[in-house]
Amino acid sequence: MKPITMCGQVGTDAQSDIDHTLALMREMQAVVVPSPILRVYAPRPTVAFGRRESLMPSFAAAQEAARDHGFAPVIRLAGGRAVAYDESCLVIDLLTPSDRHIANELVFDVVSESMRRVLVDLGVDARVGAVRREYCAGPHSVNARGEVKLVGIAQRVTRGARLVTASVALGPAMRLRSVVDAVYAAMSLDWDPQTFGTLAGEGVQASPEELAQGVITGLALTHTEWAEPFV
Repeated sequence: MKPITMCGQVGTDAQSDIDHTLALMREMQAVVVPSPILRVYAPRPTVAFGRRESLMPSFAAAQEAARDHGFAPVIRLAGGRAVAYDESCLVIDLLTPSDRHIANELVFDVVSESMRRVLVDLGVDARVGAVRREYCAGPHSVNARGEVKLVGIAQRVTRGARLVTASVALGPAMRLRSVVDAVYAAMSLDWDPQTFGTLAGEGVQASPEELAQGVITGLALTHTEWAEPFV
């Protein structure tokens, strides 16, 4: 059983945050017996688009909408629709070896349940599952009360490395709701802005440092419990 290596380095801008995680994936691919890596950081204001969105005719307008709100557009490493985050959020990147061909669904189950436990420990009525008309909808989202999305989870698998990435907003929702609304409108994507939830909106006053420690502890515990499928 291999320990998880913690990595909290933050980039100088939105693209360098993406590039740093990509560099970690490439390092993992190059190591004969790699150990899991957990990176938890507060990002720059970013709208991370999916690759299929970058092929849409409306992509240029969506990028401009992001910039108009002070968010840098980037192409995300994992799948899914566009998601917005800034310094009031945490991004969690868990990198593990992919050479055992573990089912993606199992990995999603592990990480979403781990995030749910972390939020329950903070006093949130946290549940796994999509909220109707949420942004970047997915069955492994973590929501509050079945009404607002709190955590989005996505995944990318390459030869030798697997990335599971999640984001959670801690502060006020208005700025993030506004940029997602503008970006989704530019791409004619349907969603309900009221489904964008934050921990502050659920009455949680945890600092980024406190939440980061909870995430690190929770994911490390879950990884230990599920070690055999991953290592």
